[in-house]
Amino acid sequence: MYTLKSGNLMALIGENGFIEGKSEGLYYMDTRMIGKIVPEISQRFDFLSLGEYKNDSVFFWFMAKSPSSFHDKDLLLKVEYRVDGQKLRVSYDFLNYSNEKVFLHLKNVIDYTFNDIFEIRSDKTEKREVKIERKDGEEIATYKSEYLEHKVIVKGSVSEVVIDPKDHAEISFDIFPYVKFKKKTYGTELFSIEPKKVEFNFNKKGSAMIKRAAEDVRMLLMDTKYGHFPAAGLPWFATIFGRDSIVFAIQTMDLFPELAHDILKILALTQSKKRDDEKDAVPGKIVHEIRVGEYALSGKVPFSEYYGSIDATPLFLLAVGRYQKMYGRIFDELKESIDLAAKYLDESVDSRGYLYYRSKSPNGLSNQGWKDSGDSVVFSNGKMATPPVKLVEVQAYLYEAYMTLSKFYSGELSKHFLDKAISLKKNFNEDFWMEKEKFFALAIDGNGDRVDSITSNPGHCLISGIIDDDRAYLVTKRLMDPDMFTGWGIRTMSSKMAAYNPIAYHNGSVWPHDTSIIALGMYERGFKKESIKLSKALFKSARHFNWRLPELFGGNEYLVPYPVACSPQLWSVGAEFVISKILKEGF
Repeated sequence: MYTLKSGNLMALIGENGFIEGKSEGLYYMDTRMIGKIVPEISQRFDFLSLGEYKNDSVFFWFMAKSPSSFHDKDLLLKVEYRVDGQKLRVSYDFLNYSNEKVFLHLKNVIDYTFNDIFEIRSDKTEKREVKIERKDGEEIATYKSEYLEHKVIVKGSVSEVVIDPKDHAEISFDIFPYVKFKKKTYGTELFSIEPKKVEFNFNKKGSAMIKRAAEDVRMLLMDTKYGHFPAAGLPWFATIFGRDSIVFAIQTMDLFPELAHDILKILALTQSKKRDDEKDAVPGKIVHEIRVGEYALSGKVPFSEYYGSIDATPLFLLAVGRYQKMYGRIFDELKESIDLAAKYLDESVDSRGYLYYRSKSPNGLSNQGWKDSGDSVVFSNGKMATPPVKLVEVQAYLYEAYMTLSKFYSGELSKHFLDKAISLKKNFNEDFWMEKEKFFALAIDGNGDRVDSITSNPGHCLISGIIDDDRAYLVTKRLMDPDMFTGWGIRTMSSKMAAYNPIAYHNGSVWPHDTSIIALGMYERGFKKESIKLSKALFKSARHFNWRLPELFGGNEYLVPYPVACSPQLWSVGAEFVISKILKEGF
């Protein structure tokens, strides 16, 4: 399947050159508008090959025999799909190499599905009642519900084609999707209906990986009323994710300050202002995910604005602190949001100062760190942790959030947050440190037990001052041991653990962003040799994937693709910039 995206418009094209598979289609605003586009041609054309695939276009070759041909196939057909943020253009270019004129009849079979993206992902699609009108050479398909109104306008789709000998004839038609929201949410108020020009300048003088990474950033950008915002990953996460975008901002704000600024500004605008247990929302929390499809707007899923990530808010303040240090001005611009986040953190920690999670939403995420699969917080013997859970890396982010707040405020409030940081650091190093393993625990669970699995999570603490240099050295050393370092990247879980599986989503696979954050932390803490070794490993992995690191891949001694990994995926793209900076590739 080939993924095309421009602005808020995405098309998934089948490998046979048409749109007709169970997840293929034209997607807009979390809805698959069209599930099938297949040409009916009076002459049979057989698939030949893929022509060229780019982020916003793809074309294919087909062949046929003309009526006058005795032996060879002498008709070629080029089928091209192109998105530009506003429409999908489908083009058919017929090339006639015979000595006689060829007459063809072309009609497109189009299935207007208007499926919510959560239907597609669950493989349980519902039939919609669609109204179709035809007038003035246009076909207009409309779907209405109490939450939204979708419309698709197709301009030109039936043609009589005449191709002169040794000549060609090109036929094209355009598909324009529209949406009118009837319910007001952060998402429906945020997303811009009109595509915006991407003002995105980046020097592509670096390696093939950096050139592709820059193209992928452009591809992932979505249009909002307040600037561009990068989607989390394609094809299934073409929307706002708080954690993912903040991590990307941390990875790249020295390269893309305007984009980092827009990310922080838009996340501040969508910050929770009220308590809503169905959405795991508390005033001050930074959003986890925003959706604008019918399932989300109707409440069938809680993701119209969902706040079930424990790390997005401290990460937001960490990123704000880094941005302020680099460029200034962000403290003044986001004052209200910073105040609200500070209040949330101040009121949401336990007696030891730890930030923890336990979902209150019946449809929410059971695990709310970046490893959010249901089996990701597990002891070394394979036993599952009991909520509420206090993750190791979250406390490191929290420490940096407090340090940011101590600089944001003055007087007693500044001292208050500095004291909280000092106290958190002391308790953290007492409670999470496993002396026998010379490593930090993955978490502390609801029973007060250390979740003793050896994982990649403590590596994120290297970007924080919560651990001192002596223990930072031990963490670095442990992460480079063979049970954690594969030669391709850092495993999410040690191969010595009972739950280890090299192709598990979070219990043994390699996530490029995870390795890149660890490498960045090592680099910032002065462990340059190890940082460079990790960066070279990811660079080698990128070469294997044609210079586009996927969301994750199998983590044993061999590199094994993960079957449903997003590609491109935002923080994996960010990882490519991190390792290139460390290796000084093109910078």
